[in-house]
Amino acid sequence: MGIGYILGCLISIIFWKVERQVVFRTSDKILKKRLKYKILMNIFYMIFIFFVYNLMEIGPKGEMINFIIAFIVIDISNSEKKNLEHEGPIKFYGSITLACKSILCGFVAPLFYIALFSNTVGIIYFLIYNISEIKDYDLFKILNNILNIVPALIIQIFFYYIYIFRNKKFEIDFKGDYIKNSITKPLLNIEIMAAYIESINFYHHFEKNSINYIKEYGGYNSKIDEYCIKDYLSVTYALSFIFFAMFMGVVFLYK
Repeated sequence: MGIGYILGCLISIIFWKVERQVVFRTSDKILKKRLKYKILMNIFYMIFIFFVYNLMEIGPKGEMINFIIAFIVIDISNSEKKNLEHEGPIKFYGSITLACKSILCGFVAPLFYIALFSNTVGIIYFLIYNISEIKDYDLFKILNNILNIVPALIIQIFFYYIYIFRNKKFEIDFKGDYIKNSITKPLLNIEIMAAYIESINFYHHFEKNSINYIKEYGGYNSKIDEYCIKDYLSVTYALSFIFFAMFMGVVFLYK
């Protein structure tokens, strides 16, 4: 039971160069030439998701489907090459976001929804996430944020234990925005915790009342380099291994 998920995960890692976003962005450009209005594009994507939902519900089940679903939704290893290409302090800050988004949206969240509900919900999450990554689709960004709330909390629990073990500290300063971030920007709390784990600064830019602000999190220790990137990637891969083992446990017991 669940061998399809294991093989799908392994093949996804082996074929890490397959970029799902390229498919979505290319398709979106083609569609925009025909459906020129944003509202029509949003309606099309909603209908498409509804169609996929119904197709998944009436379609065949089994390990082959599990294999295909796992291969499609798991998209974590592709971030490793991109992150290692980031050199220097400024680009490293961007690599934190990339790695955090990868572990959240390309691994934990889709598997969480597969384990909690079904393959259908997992693939629906995958579609919503990738559509939200294309600019101009605010509705899907909101839906993606909502769907990320619980998976982000799961990652934060793991990260908090890692932070305590590494730094021998318990306090993490979220600048009073932890609850707000958990609801409106689930990814941000993961990025902040990643900065504290690696003991580096993380800068978050946001706009309020037409004024731009920057908030600083973490702690600078003068070692922002390739080692930090590799070290943080090792943390995310360790978390992925643990979470996948838990996922397979749920599949074995309840699916």
